[in-house]
Amino acid sequence: MQEMQIPSVYQLIRSFNRGEFRRKSIPQELVSGWPAIRRLGKTLCVTIPYYARGRAGDKTILYPLYCSATVPLGNPDMLLDYTVYPHQQGWQDLDWSKPVGSFPHEALAGIGRKEYQALCACLYDYYDEMVRAILQGKPFTAREEMGALFCRLMEPDQYPQYLRIDQRFYRFFCPI
Repeated sequence: MQEMQIPSVYQLIRSFNRGEFRRKSIPQELVSGWPAIRRLGKTLCVTIPYYARGRAGDKTILYPLYCSATVPLGNPDMLLDYTVYPHQQGWQDLDWSKPVGSFPHEALAGIGRKEYQALCACLYDYYDEMVRAILQGKPFTAREEMGALFCRLMEPDQYPQYLRIDQRFYRFFCPI
């Protein structure tokens, strides 16, 4: 029996970011944040949030999450949802012209670029392990490890906005 091919969440996001919709519809100065895995009907999807950032001395300043795109797992060319948050009810309290925080935040103080990239790669490995478990109908056994790493990497000043996008997913893995 041939093993099911499980797509990489990181590669799916990279493919989407190189695609036509990303190039034509999402402002190029925006970068992708931490994705949420969710079901839309019976389809397992990835919701990719986007936000702006800038420099202020030795820190990167972070702006509120601006928009998100949702695509089915394994098909970065099939857009299921695109939401621009400044136009959504419940998001009017944010000022997209002002930073909400900076990076690196306290939990990442003192780590270098390579170590940060390694932590991000590890988190995406957990995403893939979780997706594999969901698709195979098995329990996800690395929930605590993924949650600890997710909470460490999550930008605390953007966390309330992540919750607005998908409270169930983000609170499950990062109940800060």
